[in-house]
Amino acid sequence: MKTMLNNIRGICKNNFVRNGIWLYLLQIFNTIVPLLTLPYVTRIFGAEKYGTFSIAFNIYGYIQVIIEYSFPLSATRKMSLDPQNMLMAQRLFSSVFLARLLLSFISIAFAVLYAIIHRNAPEQSVCLIIMSICSLGYCMQINWFFQGIQNMKYISLTTMIARSFMVICTFIFIRSQDNIYLYSFFMTILPLIYGSIGFIIANRKYSLHFVKVPLKAVLLELKDGFLVFTTLFNSRILSSFGITLLGIFASQTEVGIYSAIQKIPNILMLAWLPIGQILYPIASKKMTNSFIEGKSFVYRLRNIVISIFAFGVIIISFLSKEITKIAFGQEYAAYHYWAIPLLVWMLLSINNNFLGHQILVGGNFDKAYSKCFQIAVCTSVAINFVLIYFFKGNGAAFAPLLSEIVLTFLELREIYKLEKTS
Repeated sequence: MKTMLNNIRGICKNNFVRNGIWLYLLQIFNTIVPLLTLPYVTRIFGAEKYGTFSIAFNIYGYIQVIIEYSFPLSATRKMSLDPQNMLMAQRLFSSVFLARLLLSFISIAFAVLYAIIHRNAPEQSVCLIIMSICSLGYCMQINWFFQGIQNMKYISLTTMIARSFMVICTFIFIRSQDNIYLYSFFMTILPLIYGSIGFIIANRKYSLHFVKVPLKAVLLELKDGFLVFTTLFNSRILSSFGITLLGIFASQTEVGIYSAIQKIPNILMLAWLPIGQILYPIASKKMTNSFIEGKSFVYRLRNIVISIFAFGVIIISFLSKEITKIAFGQEYAAYHYWAIPLLVWMLLSINNNFLGHQILVGGNFDKAYSKCFQIAVCTSVAINFVLIYFFKGNGAAFAPLLSEIVLTFLELREIYKLEKTS
């Protein structure tokens, strides 16, 4: 018995296991929160008003990717290679902060321009401007630092505190359709809250603080992460272009219903995110040491993860009508079948994260990964446009799946080429 307890203590002290426990606590929390707020919000706003919010929030998603840039991957990779070098960390933090500040001002200007062009949709435009101003909070976000030093506890704690604030405010202040602007504020203020808390922790525990860096260093970070950024931005297009086109070709009600149903695979995806976050710095090291051994390590984990998630997808697909009705209301349940192709898309998306992020980006093959995404995005735009133009919401449900299949083929082809050269 004593030996078994010692073995359990030893396992729990393992950095990989400890980080996994913290991130899964966060993801359990992140899974429960939408289950609490989404049914409430979709009923308060109704499909049409929720569609107005969803169109603005979808556009904000592009702004979010621009401000985050590639730093969750590029800065994490630099930090993971020398996690004890605090002087390097301070310079990296300062460069990333200033780069994001520049990107934030560009994004706010874009939101204002969008509002001017779309004067006939004032609610949607005001929501977007509120969200874009709140996006300044991403400048303070340092999850890349904690991920790089492989200490996920602080990411979990700060995010849970911020999300708790959002949940409480939603139930207290969101009472009618007139509160759509306030809800837009609550949904996008989180990065400022958990970013500020995270920085205070990093400052006191690791002496992380702002230092003077030349403009050249800021531009160098933008340059180093540009290829990865293009793939991340293209990934956003792959996952959300359907709502963008639905906002053009379909009614706001249809947009609202699609946006709500899309949350089903997105919530399930939350269970995958900790695995990807924990695996990335480890996969990066293994891929740097040996492409073949690193690829084999990633493939072994992929087979296990995909099998587990596939079982969940089958169960949810059979219960999709009941889940949609309970989660969002009768107004949404008639379109429950949209969830099935979106769930299969989610499975392929996890598979492509293993192929793209863990193998190609983790192995520093950014150009190969970027090339895959550029081709896939062009294909996705064409697929989405054709299917949504002719079939509206039905087309939007199947377009991401077809686009993800194209990306899978492209990434496998690049990995095969690298295997031959290795």
